[in-house]
Amino acid sequence: MQAESHVSGKRSVLVVDDDQSITRLIRRNLEDRDTQVVEVTTGLDCITKLLETRMDLILLDLKLPDFNGWGILSLLRLTESLSHIPVIVVTAEPADAAMVRQLRPDDYIQKPFEMRDLLASVKRVIESGRVNE
Repeated sequence: MQAESHVSGKRSVLVVDDDQSITRLIRRNLEDRDTQVVEVTTGLDCITKLLETRMDLILLDLKLPDFNGWGILSLLRLTESLSHIPVIVVTAEPADAAMVRQLRPDDYIQKPFEMRDLLASVKRVIESGRVNE
C-alpha cells in the first residue's frame, strides 16, 4: 500500500498518545508553527495511519493501551518503508538506556515537559535533514 502525499506544503507530525490533554496541547503549539498534526491513541492506529499517510515526524508515547511504544519503534525501524521517519519519544517512563541505544529514537523527552523543549526538539530533528523533503 502506497502512502498518500501531503495535501499542503506543511510538515506533518503524527502524535501517538492516549492522553488527550497532551495531544491537544501539542496540536495547538505545532499548528501555530504551520505544522499539520494527526493524533492517534493506540499503536495499531499509529501503524495504520503510517501505512495510509506520509508523515514527517512521530511523537511517540511509550505507554499505550494496546502496545508498548518500544515495540512500535522496533517495528518502525525494521519496516523499510517506515524506517526513515524520525521518532521523538515523549513519555513519563524513565529512559531505558539499552532500548535507547538499540532503537535510537531521534530524541527522548520525559513528561512532564516544557513545551519550549518539545518545540526545540521538533525543530532540531526537522533541521537535521532526516525528515522527508
